[in-house]
Amino acid sequence: MAGPLGPSAPLPDPQIGPSGYRDIAVEVGIVSTPVIDTARQVLYAVAFTKDADGHHHTLHALDLATGRESLGGPVRIAAEVPGTGEGGSGGRIAFVSRRHIQRAALTLANGRVYIAFAAYGDRRPYHGWVLAHDAATLALTGAYLTTPGTRMGGIWQAGQGLAVDDSGCLYFMTGNGGFAADGSELGDSVVKLTPDLTLADWFSPYNNAALDAQDADLGSAGPLLLPGTSLLLGGGKEGKFYLLDTADMGHFHAGSDSRIPQSFYVVTPDGNRHHIHGGPVYGDFPGGPRAYVWPENAFLRAYRFDGRRFATTPVTTSTTTDPTGVPGGSPGMPGGMLSLSAHRTDPATGLLWASHPYRDDANQAVVEGILRCYEATDLTRELWHSKMNAARDDVGLFAKFVPPTVTGGKVYAATFSGALHAYGLLSRP
Repeated sequence: MAGPLGPSAPLPDPQIGPSGYRDIAVEVGIVSTPVIDTARQVLYAVAFTKDADGHHHTLHALDLATGRESLGGPVRIAAEVPGTGEGGSGGRIAFVSRRHIQRAALTLANGRVYIAFAAYGDRRPYHGWVLAHDAATLALTGAYLTTPGTRMGGIWQAGQGLAVDDSGCLYFMTGNGGFAADGSELGDSVVKLTPDLTLADWFSPYNNAALDAQDADLGSAGPLLLPGTSLLLGGGKEGKFYLLDTADMGHFHAGSDSRIPQSFYVVTPDGNRHHIHGGPVYGDFPGGPRAYVWPENAFLRAYRFDGRRFATTPVTTSTTTDPTGVPGGSPGMPGGMLSLSAHRTDPATGLLWASHPYRDDANQAVVEGILRCYEATDLTRELWHSKMNAARDDVGLFAKFVPPTVTGGKVYAATFSGALHAYGLLSRP
């Protein structure tokens, strides 16, 4: 419907996605997570609209107090870079809104708003774009294309934004697409950019071609920078974690990934999909730091980190099988979207929160959801879930790829039921 940010794009639309496209239902509007600039007191958001002039992405800067446009906005998104790949002509490739979904969360860093793009259901031609806009003026300051000579290589990361290190460099993971061993094409890769969007380093698995052929996007989840180290952890549809050194990410080596610090399957391949979506979360709790992940068709699990490598056997694993009797409680996509919390600085109070489909596969479907809470150091202890008192706490319809938000002693859960739920203690000690 029409609103202050423009008319959304109703679905189905012959220009959006392939025939039978069902990844999004009803309409496309704001798909990514906005970002707030507390210094300027504005919220940046990218809206997808359709009007008489066609389809457009627009960057808005909204005043937090009034909701009105500020900083001279809005600004319609447009970019063009050198390239000869799909959709390019005359040695240039132009950004085409109707072929690109803005799914990854916006990232605010280095005085810029970074905006990443993938595709609606892999309808071509498309590429993986990263655009930088000045946070004060909204002017475009830079653009990077993952596949300037071929095709695809989108950046969606199940909604996760770009990671940023202390020097302001950006990290992201790409989906299926063209690849070249010299780094000029970076489908199914982990990419490091400088603040001005110059390629700084990268990694791609030795089986890049197999991942592309099997639709096993590395970029179905986002990267995690491990605190106090130069290491990055991430994995995608293959169900394998890659541990990289951001000072030397390893590039590509045919036949083996032995030159990176570590790689291992989070679930042994068994014929079932064990895709990772949304990315791992990290906590430093009694017994040592650990990373948590909840893949598809598997139990929630945590891996202990010794400062250099991860133990490849989980230190703790959930036992949840209700209500369907399968690992994790529901079959299929997308697994659990995770957040960690603790009371003040007391690690002994660590809690792992997970938003998850209740009993159905959420692939191209809107299904019932559940919010679960586990003891972070012992995942066999599920402390609470939203079905215990469904009349009071039920989530309703699952918001895919959206982790819980924990702040101020409350847990906030978005839904596809037209409501944002806030959970907290009924009485305080």
